[in-house]
Amino acid sequence: MLIENVQTFDWMNGDRDASMVGMSWLDPLALATLGILAGALTTLAGLGGGVMLTLALALVWDPQRALAVAAPALLFGNLHRLFLFRRYAAWRPLVPFLAGAVPGALVGGFVAVALPETALRLVLVGAVGLAVARELVQRAKNPPKALSWLGWTPSGATIVPVTFGAGVLTATGGAGALLLTPLLLACGFKNERFVVAASTVAVAIHLARISAYGFGGLVDAGTVRDATIV
Repeated sequence: MLIENVQTFDWMNGDRDASMVGMSWLDPLALATLGILAGALTTLAGLGGGVMLTLALALVWDPQRALAVAAPALLFGNLHRLFLFRRYAAWRPLVPFLAGAVPGALVGGFVAVALPETALRLVLVGAVGLAVARELVQRAKNPPKALSWLGWTPSGATIVPVTFGAGVLTATGGAGALLLTPLLLACGFKNERFVVAASTVAVAIHLARISAYGFGGLVDAGTVRDATIV
């Protein structure tokens, strides 16, 4: 494995050291590689890199640390995309999206801090499973009727509750794109406007969940360092 000797933390008792022990030169290389892959996926598709990065980090760290490291890294990536596509920005139509996404991310962030490690891993795996299942159902010509609900497409009337759910999913499992992507498409965002809208909402979500993580003690010098590498 590229990442070895990563210290395991007990987040609940407050006794933790933010440093990675036995770090070799391959460790930052692996983190940087994950960041590049996640950034490339998000730039090409608009969304989706977050769940890949969070899941990969959760394979070697506990899920709370994986979320805390992934959030700042994804925030930087989305800020960069906003800068690149800034001339396509239209802020006013995104106000309803932010009205749901920000409180959802705050709630999800506090839930992520409070959940036991095993429960949070189940949430993460479940979110990834739903994302994969939805993609398969949408691509299938004749999906089973029992799974037809996975192909549900939100409408403009559901912006606030759907983005609230996207905020919760992002903060607890990195899978907010499961809800946000079809919502943005249903609301008419395409091409560069889709990338800008997705990045704007993502920036708000990441700022909100980082605030919740920080309040819960998950963000420190170690997580910032690792996020910078990613």
